[in-house]
Amino acid sequence: MTDGVLQLELPGSDAPAATSGMLPSFVVGPENELVVAPLGRLLGDVALEEAAQLFNPLVLVGSSGSGKSQLVQAIVRHWRRRLEPAQVEYFTAADFCREAQVAADEARLPAWRSGIRGLRLLVVEDLQRLRPRPSFQQELRDAVDAVTGAGGVVIFTAEREPAAVSHLDSGLRDRLAGGLTVRLQRPSLAARRAILQLAANARGIMLTDAELGRLAQREAGSPTELIGRVAASTKPRPAVAAPTAKHDHSPSDSREDFAKLKQIIAVTARFFSVTQAALIGPSRRTSLVEARNVAVHLARRLTNLSYADVGRGLGHRDHTTIMHAERRLAERLAHDPMTQQAVDELDRLLR
Repeated sequence: MTDGVLQLELPGSDAPAATSGMLPSFVVGPENELVVAPLGRLLGDVALEEAAQLFNPLVLVGSSGSGKSQLVQAIVRHWRRRLEPAQVEYFTAADFCREAQVAADEARLPAWRSGIRGLRLLVVEDLQRLRPRPSFQQELRDAVDAVTGAGGVVIFTAEREPAAVSHLDSGLRDRLAGGLTVRLQRPSLAARRAILQLAANARGIMLTDAELGRLAQREAGSPTELIGRVAASTKPRPAVAAPTAKHDHSPSDSREDFAKLKQIIAVTARFFSVTQAALIGPSRRTSLVEARNVAVHLARRLTNLSYADVGRGLGHRDHTTIMHAERRLAERLAHDPMTQQAVDELDRLLR
């Protein structure tokens, strides 16, 4: 730790900052010291029950790009390695509602509900997007009761404190108030310097102290904004401007990228013998989720579209859902030759 800044290593963060906006460590400055204790337990070697006794539920609050998703997805990866996969689940609030609705429509709500309530770690992102429908809110409230009552941990992320999310029912709001809510503050000067240095290292860039100081001097709303400063400061000069134009997302490039995304969806659906409507639809059937994850992976590899852009093209899904899908496929590729073979074949067809 230097200048009151701590770098928390995140398990399994192998997505390069140059393309994903993620770093292998999470920088915590003195302005965010309250988050150190819960993260230390949730990313360490202690039993999950110990964390459950100290804070439960945990709510991480911050603006888009503040690092909430990076943290909770690292926690999910960590505990999926230590627990049975069926004991850990991650949703966005929108996906939680979508899955509950699909389970009800397909007459399998009791089984779905039993699976959720039997979890040891439940993570729900973007709480402010939870639909106001009473049945969805009751499902989530009952899930919180069941998981915490059995010694498990529930974690939420939100853009604002639960008390300020007006459409939450009082019972759910009371349960969240009984846990720990931590707001991720804007990075201080010392934290900004550390984040910029990490981003430069990830890109293989040497920054002088003067350059670091210049980039860090201006306040930033989030770590993502700082990573963008490193990218902007190292764009090629006009003599080699062609690559820069590609990554600047000009209108013509964006049209080409969205056209490519449509092609990826069509080819992936045909390869996995599903309809395009099903691929971008709400169903969470395992075969569709796997095909969808492959489509996300290919979109991120073959286009310059952001997570939010890919999400819009894949059935108006939230950017955090797309980030999660990309990571799930990366984990699968590491140990499943059949999936790697499918991705390679699709990549060949699409190129």
